[in-house]
Formats: sequence, structure tokens, C-alpha cells
Amino acid sequence: MHKMNYRILFLLLFPITVIAQSYKVSVGSNITNYEFANSVGTNPISLRSESGLALGLSREFSLSKVFVLDLGLAYNQFNAVGDIQNIPLAYSTDFIGLQLGVGPSLNLGKGFAFSAKAVASASGMVKGNQFIQNRYVDLFADKQFNSLRTLYGYSFEINKQINEQVGVFAEYQHLDSYNFGSSTLNFIPSTFSIGISLSK
Repeated sequence: MHKMNYRILFLLLFPITVIAQSYKVSVGSNITNYEFANSVGTNPISLRSESGLALGLSREFSLSKVFVLDLGLAYNQFNAVGDIQNIPLAYSTDFIGLQLGVGPSLNLGKGFAFSAKAVASASGMVKGNQFIQNRYVDLFADKQFNSLRTLYGYSFEINKQINEQVGVFAEYQHLDSYNFGSSTLNFIPSTFSIGISLSK
């Protein structure tokens, strides 16, 4: 997994031969589900989704008239609230990592385009707290949180090209960490974001 991260970083820093490319900046909101499983495979915690900030900075490459590739950096807050045995608790986490998306792009005419991408990301926690019984617990000691997190899923994007250099877009993305077995934690964020693209 670390080798993949180095390859993505290399592609971000050094240009590759493509038809066209653009830089994209986005801001949005994550609505995240936490799915815990204990040693016997059951979920002992009742949690509800909580919103969190999502920021993205990427380069999008047009590989052909049909396919695009998106490589970038992502900052995400994955948050949740709930209770365990009627004791209120809340999770607040911040992750930074790399993200890759690839898929077809369809020109709709009049400057509009629609794209659908398969997405993979790898990120690490930079800050995390659990609030329980009126105190905060640092999550860095918890390997379920403080470990490399890989998430996979899909995204849909509508883009409007304002002129040859500037475009705006709206995007929906759904990811899942797909951890299986006992004593696991899955993050399942759905992200709504808007942004601007600058073409070279």
C-alpha cells in the first residue's frame, strides 16, 4: 500500500503525457457512518451520522475524449455521535491522505459535462478525540483509528465550463473502508462538495 502512495505522489509532482489537464479545489461536507464490530461480530455501540468538513486539491488528466484520471490530496473529518449503554459519546477525527479517481466523462453540451469515477483513497489520522462521560479521550492510542485507512467507492460529478480556463463543479462521493472480521471499525462517508477547476 505504501508503494501505491509513492506512485500517486510521483504522478502528482511530475507531469505525464495527457490530452489536457486541470487543477481542482473543492470544499464540502462528509456525512459519516461508523460501523463497529466487537470480538463476537456484533455492534455494541449505537451511533448516528455526524457532519464533518471535506477539502480537496487535485489534478485531473483527460486520458482520452472519454476517460479522465483524478489524483489529489484530501482532508476529511469523519465524525459520529451516539451512546453505549445509555452513556452519550461522540467521535471527532481528522484525516489527511491521497485520493485517486478514474472513469468516463460525458459531454452534455453547452459547457456541461458529467463524469462517474471509481475512487480509492489512503489516509492517516492527524487528530482524533472521543468524548465520553464529560471527558475527552485521545484516539491516537487506538489502532482502529490511528492506522492507515484505505477506502474505496465511487463519485458522480457535474461540471460547467465557464470559459477556456475556469469551470465549476458539484460532486457526490460515497466510500467504504471494507474492513471485515472481529474487532473492526468501518468508516462509510458520503460527501457532497462544490469546487472550481482551472485548466492549463
